[in-house]
Order: sequence, then structure tokens, then C-alpha cells
Amino acid sequence: MAKLGEEDPRWIVSDRPDGTNINGWHWEETNKMTFCKDYFESQLNTEQNVSFGEKWFRLVSETFGNKSNVVVRKFSISNASVEGECSVSTRKKGKKFGVFDLKVTMQYEVEVECMVKTKKKKKKEEEKVDGLDGEEEEEEKEEEETKACAVKGEISLKEFSSLNEAEEYEWTTKTTGGEEEAKAIVKTWFTRPVLEKMFAETLETFVEKMNEFCAE
Repeated sequence: MAKLGEEDPRWIVSDRPDGTNINGWHWEETNKMTFCKDYFESQLNTEQNVSFGEKWFRLVSETFGNKSNVVVRKFSISNASVEGECSVSTRKKGKKFGVFDLKVTMQYEVEVECMVKTKKKKKKEEEKVDGLDGEEEEEEKEEEETKACAVKGEISLKEFSSLNEAEEYEWTTKTTGGEEEAKAIVKTWFTRPVLEKMFAETLETFVEKMNEFCAE
């Protein structure tokens, strides 16, 4: 233990006029949640990041459209949001490391061409009997036609943490509205491999940026 008056000047930060943490001697934590929110909102909302939407559109069209003869007409993501904790901490002697534990949620909308069964009424005229006109009757027939069908839903990424590997991230999806014909098609798309491929670049870039903070 140091004697009175022989303390290391780095030990005391609050008493310094400038509050300087000399050489990162004390533990510091910088909140990075503002960066997180700005990053994911700008990267995932397709009205802001058109290239992301175009890339996913091609992925869906090539992976599912070509194989099942489904025409994808539209894809968009909106209302991307993030919650959780994210910070850069400085340990003694200036060593920095990033820590995050996040949940990312977004809304999607897909429009595809699908076959829809409709019931139409047609007039049926009975044969003439003894020179008299027959009565007209209506009969109902079921026909198929192609139309644009939309479905809305939610994609959620949980367990996105600095302590987890990519295979430990938890993905969930659900449909929140739309036509049943479209739901039946879109529900088959969101498998784990597809979601990982879809978001890989965005998540990897986020980790790289967190590492850059630690190198400053």
C-alpha cells in the first residue's frame, strides 16, 4: 500500500480538473445504442437501403421463384428496430472491447403472383319447349385466375450477442396479415439458411464496426 502522499496520480479521476482518465487506467464504458439503432435502421429499411431490398428480391426470385414458378413482384422491409445493450468498455491500461446483446425486429411485405379460385355465376338458358322460350337460370362455377397477392409479417433476430456464434442466433418469423394464398407461399421461404444468407453481410459489418471502435 502506498503511503500518504505517494499515491499514483492515475488513481483519481474525479478530483482532476479535466476529469481525464490517464492512459485508460480506470474502467470506462461508452454506450453505443444510438449507433446500433442508426445502423440497423439505415441498413435494413429498404426505402433507405434500396440495394439491400434488391439483393433480397433477387435471392427470393432465384431461390424460390424459379423452382416453384412463383413470380415475386415486390419485397420490402420497414420499421426495423433494435433493443438491448451495446457498449465499448475500456479496461485498465486502455484495453478496449465491445459488448452487445441485441434483439432486431423488422416488418416485411411481399407481393407475389398466385392462383386464386373465384366463384362466378353464369346464366344458363333452358332449351325451348313447344316453341316457348326456356327460363334463364344462374349456375355457379369455380374458376382460377392469376392475381397479385400480398402478405405482411415480422422477422425477429434474438440472441445476437458478442458472446454467441452465428449458429446460436435465434431467428423467428410470423405473418401478420395478407391473403391466404400468399401466406401459403411465403411461409416456406423463411428457413434459417435463407435468413442467415439474407442478413449475413449486415451482421458481419456491424461486428466489424464494433471492432473499429475498439481500435480507436
